[in-house]
Amino acid sequence: MNIQLITTDKKRFLSLLLLADEQESMIDRYLERGELFVMHDTQETEAVAVAVVTNEGNGVYELKNLAVAPACQRKGYGRQIVEYLCRHYADVCHTLLVGTGESKQTIAFYESCGFSYSHTVANFFTLNYDHPIVEEGKVLKDMIYFQKKLTSLRSLLPSERTNNLTDTLVALWNVSVRASHHFLTEEDICKLTPYVREAIRAIGTLLVLHQGKAPIAFMGIEGQKIEMLFVSPTHFGCGFGKQLINVAIKDYHALYVDVNEQNPQAEGFYRHLGFHTFERTETDEQGNPFPILKMAYKNKSN
Repeated sequence: MNIQLITTDKKRFLSLLLLADEQESMIDRYLERGELFVMHDTQETEAVAVAVVTNEGNGVYELKNLAVAPACQRKGYGRQIVEYLCRHYADVCHTLLVGTGESKQTIAFYESCGFSYSHTVANFFTLNYDHPIVEEGKVLKDMIYFQKKLTSLRSLLPSERTNNLTDTLVALWNVSVRASHHFLTEEDICKLTPYVREAIRAIGTLLVLHQGKAPIAFMGIEGQKIEMLFVSPTHFGCGFGKQLINVAIKDYHALYVDVNEQNPQAEGFYRHLGFHTFERTETDEQGNPFPILKMAYKNKSN
């Protein structure tokens, strides 16, 4: 399947757009100011699906319309175009919104695509449409909004690790360890900072996870070992650490990681992902009195 951005004569796809938004005057509110994407079949002779995305400002974009041709439904095309849009907009926005009525099937679809509930606009359908909108035998009343935080992962060469980027990542490390490594004192953090700065510059593989243009997590890999993984505290619990570990294992064949024994949450995190402790040391690599648990990955399916 091929997905194209359409910039002219957008109304030629009106029949498909009406499948998702059955009032043409409502489509007119966003079609021209939005970006229209069309998925074609392999012969590029027939439109399979359409989507319209608008820029709502402040790093937020909205999926206004998503429709799949009736003959092509339940074949995964809707999910494909959503995944494409998430990749396409990851560099320019941090949040993708989508609004829908109280349709269990539609809500389940977006949740399966990684969206979560955001907010509700009461009486949206009754106030904006000139006729009742019915889905699954139910007259729609409120618009329910879902959101997905978009991220992009970049591997940075040493030449790309500028002073500004290094400063940003060191600052991210600083707030992350303060929120998670409670055994560290202010003096400890100050002593460790130069080592972290040098490690960011020298590590063989540096992966930085961005939301919009802002780094929210980073990971360093040397050989088969994850040397560092830090997530911004505002994004704890969002699954980004797990996302990075999965990349480390799958794409970089990382098998080992060192964890501070005094950070039981981190030890539990890695253990949950399939790592196990095979050695313990009394000090860290700098000789500080922070016991280290050396952990190795064991594929749970083996």
